[in-house]
Amino acid sequence: MNRVGWTSISVLAALAIAVCAERTPGFRSALAWTEPAPSPDAAARIELAQSDFPLRVWRADGSNIQVVQGRVLLGDRPVAGAIVSAGQGRKLLTTDTDGSFRISVDRSLLTDTPVRVVSTDKATVGGRPVHPESARRIQAASASLRVYYPIEIEKVEIDPANAGQVKVHARMVSRPGDTVSFFKLDKYRVGGRVTDADGRPVRGAVVWLDRERGEGFAKSTPTDENGEYELYYWPENEETNLTVTVGKIRYTLPPNRVYFIPEHTSVDIRIRLPRSGTIIRDQPPDLVSKTSQGAKYMGVIAGLQVPADTDYTVTIPDDRGRFVVTAPKTVWDQHPAFFETVLSYFFDRKERLKAGDPLPSGILKAGPRDPTGIRPVGANSGASG
Repeated sequence: MNRVGWTSISVLAALAIAVCAERTPGFRSALAWTEPAPSPDAAARIELAQSDFPLRVWRADGSNIQVVQGRVLLGDRPVAGAIVSAGQGRKLLTTDTDGSFRISVDRSLLTDTPVRVVSTDKATVGGRPVHPESARRIQAASASLRVYYPIEIEKVEIDPANAGQVKVHARMVSRPGDTVSFFKLDKYRVGGRVTDADGRPVRGAVVWLDRERGEGFAKSTPTDENGEYELYYWPENEETNLTVTVGKIRYTLPPNRVYFIPEHTSVDIRIRLPRSGTIIRDQPPDLVSKTSQGAKYMGVIAGLQVPADTDYTVTIPDDRGRFVVTAPKTVWDQHPAFFETVLSYFFDRKERLKAGDPLPSGILKAGPRDPTGIRPVGANSGASG
């Protein structure tokens, strides 16, 4: 009798554990999965119907948006219910029963967007919850969506000035009629120093510029411990309001007085705030201005994916996207890929840069979201002869 009673209690205990397993979150996936352990060769992957897209300018009709289908697979089996992320700030996607999902790609943005599985908590393979090893493989899988200008090689020649180097004549290819913001002059710099009435630097002051008609608004970085600030502006030979704010206090020029910034030049403006009141006296030593050299350039430019210590140059593209890379022949013979980036850089020099001027490789770096691994096409796209 005692043995039968203990057997009955054991059966009831087992049933109780099973009920708890069904009702306890995470218990089933941790201890009672039903998908068998994956075979060693069952790799997980994210398949995209298309991963590379030629860049197109934004259009009001939405034609720059393209929907792409993808699938999450474990071996040859679809993964349903997996949560997929395609870049920060985007809506999370859930895979369908066939492992599929759909992503909208904005072809007007130069980018490399990673696609990853961020959760397998509710994922299934063959209708069964995934094994922990399967979950690890699925979440390790990745793909990317790249939007960039295709690069075409027009010719490769030995550098006449150095037989150990090649000149690679290339082009970033855009669609006819598209206006492309290749690397070019963007704005001029307005910088200087803000001090108090005793000549001591004022920290946290912000210098504001706006035109009389309320256009062309710009504000500086807050002044640092030395009272120094800078902002970037496009002067248009127009009368400009000059304002300085320190916390809630707003300093202005005298009534009916404006500031004039000449065209095509950077300017250094040193400002001394009044001991009392909020009116900046518009003459030295309270307001001292002089022109300075340099300008900021910004736009799309291409570079080589090579070791950081590789010395090469890239010329500023012309309006058709044509540029020249000058690099060691041994480097080009390794078939390097290209990257593209929107570069913003201030050049402290008197002469204006123009298409065809070389830029050093030291200022050319791919950002974390810039398209990389771009393989050129066309004649001589491989090693030089």
